[in-house]
Amino acid sequence: MVLLALFLVGGGLYAATFGQNYSSVDTAQSPVFFPRIVLTLWMGLALIALVQAIRTQSDAAPVASWLRLGLLLVAAVIYTNLIGREGFFLPSVAFAAISLPIFGIRNPVAVGLYAITVPGALVLFFNYLLSMPLPVSRFTHLF
Repeated sequence: MVLLALFLVGGGLYAATFGQNYSSVDTAQSPVFFPRIVLTLWMGLALIALVQAIRTQSDAAPVASWLRLGLLLVAAVIYTNLIGREGFFLPSVAFAAISLPIFGIRNPVAVGLYAITVPGALVLFFNYLLSMPLPVSRFTHLF
């Protein structure tokens, strides 16, 4: 049921992008161009997972730790609220540093390396290659 819900939510969000009206901009530079790509991948992966789940008919595994799930949910809510005010990079580093140990990655070198390089690479990719700036910190204009 969860996979079907994920597929339907992705389809609904994708359909909602067609109701948006923007000035006469090229389709590739439209604000909904990248979200449509992500939603297409989302729906495709949800559909693949749904088909695999139907074919295997395995029992659902119980939640390993409600505490870890709750911590991740709280961290995600705080993270999404901080992006608008504190920019993308700094909250993303903090969120990765918090969520990776929750998922079981305990090596401090791996956590630190991942927490800095992935958000940094995303900032470089969006800000400089795609020219689609991410929210910036109030401390600096670079990230």
